[in-house]
Amino acid sequence: MLQKAPDSAQRWSSRFSVRFWSSASVLAAAALVAVSSARAQMTRDNLAARIAAETTRLSSVPYNGRWTPPGSSQPWPMDCSNTARWLYLSAAGHTLPRTASDQYETLRAARRLWRVNAANTKWRSRLRPGDLLFWENTYRPTRKPPITHVMVFLGRDPDGSLRMAGSQGSRGVDLYTFRPETPYGGYNWFLWFKRTGRFVAFGRPL
Repeated sequence: MLQKAPDSAQRWSSRFSVRFWSSASVLAAAALVAVSSARAQMTRDNLAARIAAETTRLSSVPYNGRWTPPGSSQPWPMDCSNTARWLYLSAAGHTLPRTASDQYETLRAARRLWRVNAANTKWRSRLRPGDLLFWENTYRPTRKPPITHVMVFLGRDPDGSLRMAGSQGSRGVDLYTFRPETPYGGYNWFLWFKRTGRFVAFGRPL
C-alpha cells in the first residue's frame, strides 16, 4: 500500500525542526566553549596568583642563592630555571626540566612553544598566565639551543604593563615588569663584538 506523501506544511515543519535543533546545538556548543574558556582563564589566574604569592615569599633569596625546598634534603641554587621549576612545582604540582634550555626543548618537542619577534607586539595577545618566557644569549651558552634565561608570565597589571616572576641578577627571586623588546645580558664573543641577550619565545607547560 502506498504511503501518503507529506504535505507542504509537514515538510516545512520538519525542516524548521531540523534547523531549530541544529541552531540550538550550535548555541549550546558555543555556550559550553565559553564556559570552558572562562574556567580555563580562572584556573590560569589562580595559577598566576599562587606563583606570585610564592615568589613574594621567596623574595629575599638572591640570584643563584642556596635555598632548601620543603621536603628536600639538599639546597637548590635558585638561578632562573630552578626558580621556575620550584614555582611550577609549588603552585601546580608540575615538574619542569632542570635547565632553561631543556625546558625550552621539552615544550618545543611537545609543540607547546612559539618563537616570536619581540619587536612585533601582535603575539602578546596570545600570552597566558603561567607561560614560560625564554631568552637566548644572556650569557655565553654552554649548550644548544642557546636558551639561557627563563621567567614565568603572570599577566597584566591594571595599568596594562606585563608582569613576570622568577629570578634575575638584579634582585634575585622577585616580581618583575616584562619588557620583551628590551635587551637583557649578553657577552663578548669575538674581540669587541658583543652578542646581546634577547627574548625569543614563550611556551605553555599546562
